Amino acid sequence: MLYKEKTIMLKNGQLCTLRSADSGDAQEMLDFIRRVSGETAFLTRYEDEVTMTANVEAEFLTSRLLSTREIMISAYIDGKLAANAGIDSLPPRDRLKHRAEMGISVLREFWGLGLGSVLMEAIIESAKAAEYEQLELEVVTENERGLTLYRKFGFELYGTRENTFKYRDGKSSACHLMLKKL
Repeated sequence: MLYKEKTIMLKNGQLCTLRSADSGDAQEMLDFIRRVSGETAFLTRYEDEVTMTANVEAEFLTSRLLSTREIMISAYIDGKLAANAGIDSLPPRDRLKHRAEMGISVLREFWGLGLGSVLMEAIIESAKAAEYEQLELEVVTENERGLTLYRKFGFELYGTRENTFKYRDGKSSACHLMLKKL
């Protein structure tokens, strides 16, 4: 899905442009994914696990643009990729087509500016346009910022999966399962 470019003002007065990422953004997106993956233990991978090539990422971003139900929305501040959010559909089966999974990631230097809320609004709007009835996500139980954001937008906890993440140091984290009816 294509997200129509939009410029908004953040809490601190900075302008932020929301738009769909395209194939020309592939290398910047990979750099973003590596960096954000290294900044927090709340994402599914370590930065050294981001191994796809720019060509593979370009194909992925193009597939999102061509999709009628999946989307990638990027947030740029001063021309720099600051945050990203997306919707992924579940396998294309009639019994699942009402549900979608979503996720958001924000570079640490841009935390607290309202990017999560801005992207959440865009994701919910896009999910409704794609005719989903339910958005779902997983959030590490210790991710208080994420939990606060998701609750603010009406996501409800429906379960907890223990031992979801197993870290390299041997520790583990559980994830809450949350959903929002659209």
